Amino acid sequence: MKKKEIKKKYSELISKAKYENGRKEFLFLLKKAAKLRSKYEINY
Repeated sequence: MKKKEIKKKYSELISKAKYENGRKEFLFLLKKAAKLRSKYEINY
């Protein structure tokens, strides 16, 4: 993935997490976003 794609996907996941009702779904999205963020920071 390119830098721009990672940033866009990260922001989408964070915005989805804001509106989640369940704890499990919320944590799942945050973990997924954290993985993308670490991938972005390591590669760039």
